[in-house]
Amino acid sequence: MATIFRRLLSIRKPKKVLTRKDSITGRNHTFEVPYLSRLDGNQLQPGQSLIARGYITGSEGFIVNLTSGPNVELDEDESGQLDDRLLALRVDLAKGKVFLNACINGQWGKEAFVKQSYKEGDEFDIRIRCFEQHFEIYVEHKLIANFKHYVPMSNISHIYVTGEVRLYAVSWEGKLYNMPYTADIPGNFYVGRKLFVSAIADKKPKDLSIDFFAGEDIPFRMCASFIQKKVTRSSQIAGIKSEPETNFEGKNKFPLKAKRSFDILIYASDDKFLVFINDVLYCTFDHRMPAAKIERLQINGDIQLIGVHIK
Repeated sequence: MATIFRRLLSIRKPKKVLTRKDSITGRNHTFEVPYLSRLDGNQLQPGQSLIARGYITGSEGFIVNLTSGPNVELDEDESGQLDDRLLALRVDLAKGKVFLNACINGQWGKEAFVKQSYKEGDEFDIRIRCFEQHFEIYVEHKLIANFKHYVPMSNISHIYVTGEVRLYAVSWEGKLYNMPYTADIPGNFYVGRKLFVSAIADKKPKDLSIDFFAGEDIPFRMCASFIQKKVTRSSQIAGIKSEPETNFEGKNKFPLKAKRSFDILIYASDDKFLVFINDVLYCTFDHRMPAAKIERLQINGDIQLIGVHIK
């Protein structure tokens, strides 16, 4: 079998943060495991990422599998044949480790692991980004391993999650995006709509910006400076720039980090934008004009986009 390339990295336990659990973040509902789902569309494309979020309900741990088919469990009499598991990511709470392996034609490879401490009740965020030769595996937004494919990633057809967890969401995101990223917003960004941005900060990032446009006006601009460790919000209406705002909610002044994955969610409420970073409310910004006039967005900066979508 092919060699597993891994980085045996210890992951510091992340600081406990209070994620928002409502209809805006989608963490107000969970669903049970076992969870088995077929990938939508055709074959996986380089740059696409599986994102699995949830919380741990017991002490045994859980497994996230990428498989070549729906046959993921043996019959009651232990008969039958399982489809290949191109990646099996197993979280073992008792050992404080995440194990990585693959099983092709019934043969398991050499198991690798990284240290990661979880306990019952903890939330988790696991991301698997697919490339032609390997997976990039992120746990709690940090790259923990590069796992080389045993067989082509085009063989992947299903996601299977089992163990003592409940899931907030399981999704496939994105592709390889060009920067800056610019897109029209079908139907405009009216009250109640949400922009989701998933990305990975570069090794030595300088800044990140998200701009909403209404014609030539910019009703909302968010700029994050990795150098100054500051996030500013402003607008530019009829050529006049507003005074930048830098206040923030909570204790974490700058939650973005180099080489880490992150999510930004911007929600248009009746009178303001709500900005969440990793599902934690970070700041707000009062509307300078009706949100429904916003028709276009642009994202730029020292990042790799994983996914962008509007609901």
